[in-house]
Amino acid sequence: MYQQLWAESVKAIPNLLITLVILFPGWGVGNRITARWDEHKKRRELDLQALGAFYSVYGQFTAVWKLWGGVFTEAAEDGDIRREVLELAVQAEGELESLLVRISSERALSDLECTVLACFRQAFQSLRKSITAKDPLRSRVRDADTGQLVKIYWASSASAPYLAFKALSGRVAGLLSESSLAGKPRNPHLALLKITDNRWERIWVQETFKALDMQHLSPPTMS
Repeated sequence: MYQQLWAESVKAIPNLLITLVILFPGWGVGNRITARWDEHKKRRELDLQALGAFYSVYGQFTAVWKLWGGVFTEAAEDGDIRREVLELAVQAEGELESLLVRISSERALSDLECTVLACFRQAFQSLRKSITAKDPLRSRVRDADTGQLVKIYWASSASAPYLAFKALSGRVAGLLSESSLAGKPRNPHLALLKITDNRWERIWVQETFKALDMQHLSPPTMS
């Protein structure tokens, strides 16, 4: 009886080996698919977190802008009020800087995307600089024709800095809405250096109009 069981077991070994050979690759493929799916979910969660952080800093910027506009006359004479509003602007700007580091380290950014982020950063800084100078929200940029520095107030929806800021906001939101799985950055430090380069400080409005093909909307020096 034992000999018969042994013989049957020996006969079953080839079938068992064949089964293992068939199943093992499938198990490996299944694991790879699961790993990729987990990576995709994790990446999507990170993308949504970055998008949420952007919405937050945009909301903070708008809130401080409206607050500064509402108390500007009084705040120009009251250092305490201006200091409090300035602290809010600085906090929002710090959160944006943190977000820019995150974006440049997690995404393979094109030259155009770096330009958009750099211009958005400069637009964002206009608020802090205006509060510091005791001015309504304005930007000091270089006139494309004369090369002279001009002060342009964000006085209406037809103001060039206002138009540029709104277009940049939409473009950055669109960028962060896209999946970052397209590719990992090879040189994130170079992207960050370009984004934070101060050379954009006086040219961000006209560069925005060029990059986003907005020349038909308004001359870059319109007040």
